[in-house]
Amino acid sequence: MSEFNNASDFNNATVIIKEAIIRSRYQAATLVNKELLALYYAVGKYVSENSRGAWGKGAIRRISNDLQKELLGLRGFSDSSIKNMRAFYEGWQPIFTNRQLPTGDLQKIPFIENEIDLSLLKSHISGFSAADDYYKVGFTHH
Repeated sequence: MSEFNNASDFNNATVIIKEAIIRSRYQAATLVNKELLALYYAVGKYVSENSRGAWGKGAIRRISNDLQKELLGLRGFSDSSIKNMRAFYEGWQPIFTNRQLPTGDLQKIPFIENEIDLSLLKSHISGFSAADDYYKVGFTHH
């Protein structure tokens, strides 16, 4: 095992490790953001497809309350947040559905009794890659 010869070796090691930590933190935040956007889009789609007609008034509030009881300490799923997820889906849905989707990117996840197609989040939209640009923006900024 080699030893550090001088202070510049320590400084260089510190810089290298610091840069690795910063890159790792950024990557972790990007991955978390991607998962949350996919979840919020999927919840928004599910709520959008059911809340306007199929469900009665106050259904979103009840779902929010039930989620709070089932998942103690859950944050971000108040009735207003769920309504924001619905608006998020409804705002982005026309953009995603008006673009041709590569069939290799199709992926479905089970959600309650329906399956929600999350492939829309993986599409390329008017010249920018969803993975590169769409996912870098947090939910509250969409």
